[in-house]
Amino acid sequence: MRKLIIYTFCLFSFLSQSQNIEIGQIKTIKSKELNEVREYWVYLPENYSNPDFKNQKYPIIYLLDGEKYFHVLSGMVKNQSNGYYPLIPECIVVAIKNTNRSRDLTPTAVSSLSYQNGGADKFEAFISKELIPEINKNYNTLDYKILVGHSFGGLFAINTLLNESRDFNAYIAIDPSLWWDNEVLVKKLERIIKTTDFKSSTLFLANANSIGSQKEPSKQHDAHFIAKKNMLKLIEATSPKSLNFDTKYYKDEDHGSVVLPSLIDGLRSVFKGYRINVKALIKEPSLLDKHFQDLSEKLAFPFKPQAAYLDRVVDLAVKRNEKENAIILNNINKKIYPDNLYLKEKFN
Repeated sequence: MRKLIIYTFCLFSFLSQSQNIEIGQIKTIKSKELNEVREYWVYLPENYSNPDFKNQKYPIIYLLDGEKYFHVLSGMVKNQSNGYYPLIPECIVVAIKNTNRSRDLTPTAVSSLSYQNGGADKFEAFISKELIPEINKNYNTLDYKILVGHSFGGLFAINTLLNESRDFNAYIAIDPSLWWDNEVLVKKLERIIKTTDFKSSTLFLANANSIGSQKEPSKQHDAHFIAKKNMLKLIEATSPKSLNFDTKYYKDEDHGSVVLPSLIDGLRSVFKGYRINVKALIKEPSLLDKHFQDLSEKLAFPFKPQAAYLDRVVDLAVKRNEKENAIILNNINKKIYPDNLYLKEKFN
């Protein structure tokens, strides 16, 4: 009986053992700009800890309303950057958790409102002067940064773009609250649009169906609809200098539901042209250089194929009996990432 009890206990212990699935890290930073401790969550790419790719640097996506959308965005980034046909590169996601959302994300003070507001300049200073340097110090970062925000977060993203600080290369503004303070940002854009060089910044603006099926929309819904319409009309009529602009209208999505599809579309828009025909590539390796030259020119940033992707392509070339081209592609990988020692032995 004793042996049976022990065996049963051991079997139960074995079956009940499990491993945790970790998708991120929780970090904090003491902000002098905001005079408070701020929490942020970090998602690292699947290959980040792989010693074979230890010298790889990654674009950074800074996500507002981090506690709400971190799991969603990190999953999307992983899915879209994987396999033989990645739509985007592997990226690090930094999700900023809120403490006082309305205070931090609105650009001007409106005294008639009952909640704190108008602190966007301080919050932008926190991100640019404190958070970005902290991330660059602790992670393998490529100096290509994307800011993602919804609603007030989208308002903040557009305000940051118009401030000309150029802390970010790309902005995904999801149904931004452009009605704020009597369309203060629409008016600001109108003042500067003809003289500002946006220096190849990218803006994706997701436009939800603000009115939806409501028979009698509120004044707030009307203001939201009109403000977005006015900004889109202004941008499309003027074609701001060196701004890579894209927008999409989501007829079947409202202000809340638009977030999920527009995160996917926004990332694809920012990295439009990133995907390459891998079947053609393993037969003609010279396509790789031209492809990334065109992408770098479009984004005004020197993008290179990531080492993990190239390694997958090399393996595919071997499986498809393109051994000669596999060697060529592996040599390209070695040239871009000479410190990745494992590559030197791949075909020895």
